[in-house]
Amino acid sequence: MITDFTYYCYRCGEKNSLDAEIPKAPDYHHQEIACGSCGDGTRVLLTGCPDCEKYVYWINDLNIPDLISSFSKYMVHNMQAMIDRAAQQGARISIDTPEKYPIKATCPCGARFAIELAMPDLD
Repeated sequence: MITDFTYYCYRCGEKNSLDAEIPKAPDYHHQEIACGSCGDGTRVLLTGCPDCEKYVYWINDLNIPDLISSFSKYMVHNMQAMIDRAAQQGARISIDTPEKYPIKATCPCGARFAIELAMPDLD
């Protein structure tokens, strides 16, 4: 659904609006935005409440999807090193990693839900 996304700039306080594609949770939309007044830019994750027409957003200056992907790669590399050391000693272990990373939210209407960021398959 395309919704009028309205926010106030965290630097100058100016009201900004834009039409954004906002899917219902657990899907999300990742968008770069810039203030029309001062030009300050940021990233947001947007999702729509599955129970009503409202949206929820997270300021995402750390680029959460990329952060999750980088963290996954780091953890898989470290887990593989641990598995290799265990194999050298005759032990056998395996570690399952999740396919989705949930980020929980509560809508102003009271609905609780989560968006699901895909974890890269690094096996």
